[in-house]
Amino acid sequence: MFEGSNKYFQFVSGFAAFGFTFLQAIDWFFEKYEIDVFYFNLVLIFLVFGFILSVFYFFYSKKKKEKKDTSENEKRSFFFRVGNVVVTSALLFLFIYFFRKSNTRKDLIENTLPNIIKAYESGDNLYVFNKTKSLLDEFPENELLNFYLKKVSYKINVETDLDSVSVEIKIANDSSWTNKGFLPVDSILVPVLKTNDYQIKLVYKTHEYIPNPQESGFISTKGIENTPKEHTFRPGKKNKEIWFPGIYLGDKNSWRGYSISKTEVSNSEYKKFIDDNGYKKPRYWDFPIEIGGTVYEYENTIKLFKDKYDQFGPASWSYGKFPENQENFPVTGISWFEARAFAKYKGMKLPNIFQWLDSAQLAGFELFTLPNTENSNLNSNFLREVNDKRGVNSYKIKNISGNVKEWTTNPHGNNRYAILGGAYFDKSYSFSSFYSLSPFDRSQGNGIRLVSSEKNDLLDKKIIEYEKRDILNENDVSNEVFEVYKDQFNYPYTRPKAKVEKISGYDDNYNIEKFELKTVYNNNEPLHGYIVYSKKTEGLIKPIIIFPTAGGIFNNSDSEMLKGEIIDKKYLLEEGYGLVMPIYYSTFSRKKTINTWWANESDEYKETMIKIGKDFKRSIDYIETRNDIDIKNLSYLGYSWGSITSNILLAIEKRVKTAFLAAGGIQLPKSKKEIAPSIFVRRINIPIMHIYGKSDGFFRYEDSFLPWKKLIGTNPKDLFIIELDGVGHGIPKDTIIKSHLSFLKKYH
Repeated sequence: MFEGSNKYFQFVSGFAAFGFTFLQAIDWFFEKYEIDVFYFNLVLIFLVFGFILSVFYFFYSKKKKEKKDTSENEKRSFFFRVGNVVVTSALLFLFIYFFRKSNTRKDLIENTLPNIIKAYESGDNLYVFNKTKSLLDEFPENELLNFYLKKVSYKINVETDLDSVSVEIKIANDSSWTNKGFLPVDSILVPVLKTNDYQIKLVYKTHEYIPNPQESGFISTKGIENTPKEHTFRPGKKNKEIWFPGIYLGDKNSWRGYSISKTEVSNSEYKKFIDDNGYKKPRYWDFPIEIGGTVYEYENTIKLFKDKYDQFGPASWSYGKFPENQENFPVTGISWFEARAFAKYKGMKLPNIFQWLDSAQLAGFELFTLPNTENSNLNSNFLREVNDKRGVNSYKIKNISGNVKEWTTNPHGNNRYAILGGAYFDKSYSFSSFYSLSPFDRSQGNGIRLVSSEKNDLLDKKIIEYEKRDILNENDVSNEVFEVYKDQFNYPYTRPKAKVEKISGYDDNYNIEKFELKTVYNNNEPLHGYIVYSKKTEGLIKPIIIFPTAGGIFNNSDSEMLKGEIIDKKYLLEEGYGLVMPIYYSTFSRKKTINTWWANESDEYKETMIKIGKDFKRSIDYIETRNDIDIKNLSYLGYSWGSITSNILLAIEKRVKTAFLAAGGIQLPKSKKEIAPSIFVRRINIPIMHIYGKSDGFFRYEDSFLPWKKLIGTNPKDLFIIELDGVGHGIPKDTIIKSHLSFLKKYH
């Protein structure tokens, strides 16, 4: 069949080269100009028939010639025949490939792309992310696929300070990890989801570290190589902002990487300390020590730490032995001194309060939503074994919430030490509450957890300043005294003269105006702000004055604020409401005098809040002068910092008729009494809707929200409170939109 194999080989090879080049060219042309795939298939069919006819012509148009049959010619002919089969097969596969590709493109256009668009509009970002990402492997130049992938994704980078660390990633709720190579790694594409966009895992030899969901960037892993098997590694942090309900611990807290034990210290572990005569070795004990003005020496003080029958050991033991069959239960009934001595015996230390909060997922903005304590050993009657997995957190630390309270290194005042996490018999909110006891206290429920870390006297010995606060039992002031407090926010009224200019470069569907006024207090920068409303607005603008979240403190850009608010409050703009957004003192582009939303008792904080209050009132003075704004229906909107600040603002300004609040309460840190929110909030009497997540870790339910709920002066028939179980500081957007519009419709 393959006589003339050399010529046939040349013919097929030439046809294949031509066909591939031609098909690639028209494939690009058809895709670029979105020509129907039917015509591509038509071209493909013509090529196939052309090839078949050419083959027939090649074989049957040649005259048969006699050829000399030599072994050399037969050998050469054999190789050409093999080559002919290979090239012919390759050409057929080429036709099949382009046919399948063209039909895949047809399916993409007719079915897949409409499904992607539908999924995007319904908010199914994960489907859009996975589908577009896989299709772009086949159609990398497709503009629609690239457009929708960009809409639902963003890029992250990961780097560290240790060599030979690799990173793995899980997207959403994937069950397996995907290796992304050794660090540093940048431009890892991840989806934009409502929760848990992604989670990474860092691996160094046999050690692993799993950060919080959606944590990336620089992660310090120095020290991970020294992590004991029974510990979990925690990375170093720099300038970390830390707070506890009622306690602000600053924003300059730094520490190196450390490890913390996955379990509390068990009875059997502590028994070895006793058997090794740990109580009789002064080197393990913190004596001499001065507490409350008294100096305690080892010889006289060690006698205090005995069991029921006068033997050295925890208060609940007998004759130096733990209760029968409780070797795997946590040791309890021990003092701070005993906990410290055991830590030294093990070559470790107790955690400081910063390490403990970090390990308990209670550090800083992790408090956005309190960790779920549903399976923790709180509010119960019995201890659990130290290895019980019901109370494990995402760092693989067991029972840090409940079971036994855990001593830390930090003093509270001059005669107490912090002991955190709550015991099995405590209320569920005890986990995230600050407690301290005398270092001599040996109550049932006092236990130990160890850390392995470098010494850090700045944090280990930091004295905690905290006075437990019961807002509901604090005294109110008389109305006469309150008028004096309120008068701090007053100023001589003059009709405001505003400089107003149109702003462009945002959303063309809305009018954006910038106003600028002189402040009513001594200041070298003006009060300015923005008013945004729809170009379709008919009649008077229905104004909503907004107070920002804490982003107003941390963000220095008005532009970013405007962009975000227009997107976030579109539901209001489309309903004919106008957004009034003053740039209050110490927020956004104005000079900053405070660096946190937490209150304090300084004069600087007091003066800042008074100036903010005056800016609030003066902004309303201005919008009251405008004929296109319905000032009689002015409403207030505040989320988080905006919600807690309303406790003052709504009490000093009667022109606001209603307020919608989210994620607020009365914050625990105290301010000076003359600006105390617990006094002002009693004088608020306008209709209010407040949405609150009961797992809020910033303003806790028991000690921040409930006091607000009981003290707010609004008539109960005009007070609408929505409490959400299992929700933290981030209130679901759909709940906000539906509730806010319903509330506004009722009163405006």
